[in-house]
Amino acid sequence: MRFYDEVTIHVQSGKGGDGIVTGRREKGIPFGGPSGGNGGAGWSVILRASKDENTLLSYRYKSIFKPKPWEPGRSKDQYGSNAENMLLTIPVGTLIRDKLTGKLLHAFTQDGEERTAVEGGEWGVGNMHFKDAVNQYPNFCLLGEPGHKKDIILELQLLADVALIGSPSVGKSSIINSISNTKAKVADYPFTTLAPNLWSVLYENQHFNVIDIPGLIKWAAEGKGLGNAFLRHILKSRIFCIVVDIARYDTGITEATDILEEIWEYIQKKFDPSLVGEISIDIKGDGSMMTLYAYHEGRILLEKRVLFLVNKYDLVNDEDILKEYLTQLKDQIILFLKKKKARLPSDKENVGGQVWKTITKKLLDENLFVISAATHYGINDRLKRVVTLLRNTKPEEVYHLENIPVEDQEEEKIAMITEVTDQEKKILLDEWYIDEGSYEHAKVREVRNAEICKLVRQMWRGNQEAENFFWKTMDQKWFLLTFDLAGIHKGDILKIVSYYAGKDDRYIVY
Repeated sequence: MRFYDEVTIHVQSGKGGDGIVTGRREKGIPFGGPSGGNGGAGWSVILRASKDENTLLSYRYKSIFKPKPWEPGRSKDQYGSNAENMLLTIPVGTLIRDKLTGKLLHAFTQDGEERTAVEGGEWGVGNMHFKDAVNQYPNFCLLGEPGHKKDIILELQLLADVALIGSPSVGKSSIINSISNTKAKVADYPFTTLAPNLWSVLYENQHFNVIDIPGLIKWAAEGKGLGNAFLRHILKSRIFCIVVDIARYDTGITEATDILEEIWEYIQKKFDPSLVGEISIDIKGDGSMMTLYAYHEGRILLEKRVLFLVNKYDLVNDEDILKEYLTQLKDQIILFLKKKKARLPSDKENVGGQVWKTITKKLLDENLFVISAATHYGINDRLKRVVTLLRNTKPEEVYHLENIPVEDQEEEKIAMITEVTDQEKKILLDEWYIDEGSYEHAKVREVRNAEICKLVRQMWRGNQEAENFFWKTMDQKWFLLTFDLAGIHKGDILKIVSYYAGKDDRYIVY
């Protein structure tokens, strides 16, 4: 089964319904007065994490989500109906990023967790709400707030339970065929698998997914061969199953450490390129299980269960060769790990508040399986071990590089500029804010503030009562005092920067 662990979707929230201006003059209803109701609220797009979802396939054919129609207010004190929010279900362990900025917006870690992708526009207010002792019949209303648009990237952190990792032609597809009711492509040439595939396996009433990663070669992290795109998929599995080929013997002994080297190189570049060479990788014992983890200064960046599979024993079928091969393989693994953690002082053995046993050949024996995909030799032992690891590993216990805090939003500020650009000059002249004679002396102040932008968008332009209400609200919210302290004078033109995608900036005279 082909999978989709990263998709881009376009989400758009609904505009709030406009309030209306109307009066009530009916027989039998004395002192009817203003009766314009509020508009309905625009819909929001909400993302919800669900443990019952494990793929983003549903977003392959539909990736654009737009709002339903909003309703304006009505006469006789009637409100427009609110639009229903759109709920999009995604798997637990999904990240959302802003495609434009690349910033991480949220990481879903719990079943039922919700996050609003784009907020619906606030409803407009009808004239019935502005009646007071002074103004008995207000002749203005507030318009509905525009909706928001955003392109967001959905990316799965946890894609599969088990990842089969190995160099080309080690027999990963054959292993898939031996443990599942599928027929993965098998041939006697390298790179028969050109794209990762996800397969379902049932063993002892336990369902789990296995991802078949295309063969990795040395310097894959640098883009050689099929590149490092598939290293990204490897990190999204709960268990690393590193497969080596005993039939290749000499090269097969170093295949496991070559794979670990590529994973280590990729982790450094993905986490922080400036820390290349400073991130350590190690395999420790947790009871009878082995855990591969990467860390920097005591902070765990990645934690995965790990198994080693020695495949194609049927082509050797010699106990002496097997014994010598396993001895050298274990020596190579232990030597590799000693080099990769050489920068870590001995007092750092307690990493992330956990204490693990140092890896030994005995521990490797418990998690290293000799198999033959062709004859099914050792397959059951390997499946039993996988099921044991899955039952003893909760998804939230598996660390990933993306388990980092969401970046804090920068505090919004009111920024000012005093120069009129040629483009602004044309706009201001066309809209009669300035004339040819006075434009050289005009000052334009740029204002960046989401709340001011919202107030301007909801103001009924050209209506004197609406504009008076706008400036009164600005004064109550202390914005006018901020303007005065910033040196803005009466008659200056304020350029209100738009916070709504697809909506132009607005100009108002202070």
